[in-house]
Amino acid sequence: MDYQYYDDEADYADEEDGLGAGGGGHANAYIDHEDFEQLRSPEYSDDNYGSVMDRLLDSYEHCILPSLTQVAGYIVPLLLGCLLCRLLCAVYARRARLVASASSSWQEANSMKLAPLHLINALCGAGILYATLGQRMLVLQLLTGISYALLQLVRLGKGRRPAVALAVLSIGSQFIYELAIWQKRDDWPQLRGLQMVTNMKVISLAFDLAATGAAGLHMPNIVAYFGYILHPATCALGPWLSYARYLEALHSKSQLRRNLCQMLLNVLLSLVALLVSNCIAPTLSELNAPAEPLGAHQGGWSHWLLMYTGALSVRTSHYFVSLLSQAQLAAVGQRLDVGATQGLLGDLVVRPWRIEWPHSLSALVRCWNIPMHEWLKRYVYATSKQEQLQAQGHAQTQAQAQTHSRHSTMVAVFCTYIVSSLLHGMDFRIYLVLLSLATFAEGETMLRRHLATLSNACVTANPCPGADRCRYAHCPRRLGWRSWSAWLVRLINLGFSLLAIAHLAYLGVVLLNETLLGDSEHELPFMYHWSAAGYLSHYVGIGMFVLYMFLS
Repeated sequence: MDYQYYDDEADYADEEDGLGAGGGGHANAYIDHEDFEQLRSPEYSDDNYGSVMDRLLDSYEHCILPSLTQVAGYIVPLLLGCLLCRLLCAVYARRARLVASASSSWQEANSMKLAPLHLINALCGAGILYATLGQRMLVLQLLTGISYALLQLVRLGKGRRPAVALAVLSIGSQFIYELAIWQKRDDWPQLRGLQMVTNMKVISLAFDLAATGAAGLHMPNIVAYFGYILHPATCALGPWLSYARYLEALHSKSQLRRNLCQMLLNVLLSLVALLVSNCIAPTLSELNAPAEPLGAHQGGWSHWLLMYTGALSVRTSHYFVSLLSQAQLAAVGQRLDVGATQGLLGDLVVRPWRIEWPHSLSALVRCWNIPMHEWLKRYVYATSKQEQLQAQGHAQTQAQAQTHSRHSTMVAVFCTYIVSSLLHGMDFRIYLVLLSLATFAEGETMLRRHLATLSNACVTANPCPGADRCRYAHCPRRLGWRSWSAWLVRLINLGFSLLAIAHLAYLGVVLLNETLLGDSEHELPFMYHWSAAGYLSHYVGIGMFVLYMFLS
């Protein structure tokens, strides 16, 4: 759930404003929670286990080994499909003597020379979907065809209005699908995540068509369209990939040996994340579980530890999906639109190390799903803010211009939150968590920016860009380790980091429950943990707004 949005004034002069995307971009439908439910069963009670070691050994036998065996059958088709696609594309590109050229790719995308490459990507992607979904992939193919028909609306008008109309229809149709299919299919939550990625691709393609017009990007034919939508590295798990980036890497691949090392490392890390999500985090939750009956325990440090371990299961399941998608990108040799690269892992979809130890909530959410963050930044926030500025006209004074800019920023943030939430379908938990996260992060950002201005210290929500670029006098990187003011700044930033970790546990544990209302002995209402914690994070988040208004 990354959702943080832009601020009109950057914390640092050379730093771009940032926003995050909602909900992680991937639907985490591939994590098997049956092992977690087994860990919560009565036979896992304290009476049957005399020590922590017994629980860990039993978890190894009944959870870790079955999870690895089960996920191996899922990962192998994904990677083999990507490697096969890369091999076939390389063979054809060599036989056809194709030369990589980003400038000609836009015009030649619909040519017969590139049609086999599109077809290879489409067939390999369809094979991956069939291997992972079976005949359920036909539902996605039908919805993909409908999306291509909606894409033709861009031809009917000028400017961004047809693209906006397509975005409304795409997201609205997802709700129609959910109302029509969800009641009849138990697997729709899994298909919903894949359809969300498809909608993001179609919407971005529509805006790119509207922006470039006849001089740039041309409407893709049906083969190019399905090659883009069914790209083997993005069709099953995401992430979002622009049509331009897809064309650039269509027959120009990077070094194979380096990509294979990146793929293997990402797979290894994804398996570690899976084991933490399925086995280790639930075991830790059992150790922190209260002795009282469910629903009778209220508050206390033990409950916050219980929330943290529960939220850890949610976060690591997202890491599993994201790292596995990074492995697919490396296997096929595909680059992302965002320059978030890491030498050992390739292009990054997620930064777990900055999520587990965050500088702030706003910095955290930008690392949750980097491609979706870029998608929201490019097609939702920037578009809505530009529309607002054009509607308000030219300001006569500098004060009016600043007021208009702040108003347009708030409207753009609201529009971004709405789109980010609606993309996840009909899930009230997502709406509530994103709204709460938006409130907490925005309050923290404004308060820390104001504190940084008052104290001339580097305590803003964005991390310090370095001693040479930091504009504040009390900068720890500039003052060194011997300065008491530098230690004070570090202590303040440490407090906000710990607060962000508490918020992350408070919000993430809500997504662990499968239902809104508990209807069994071992099933709790999804807001039980918030109630048990006394809604403390909400009070703190609102308190930051109040403190900011008082100080300003």
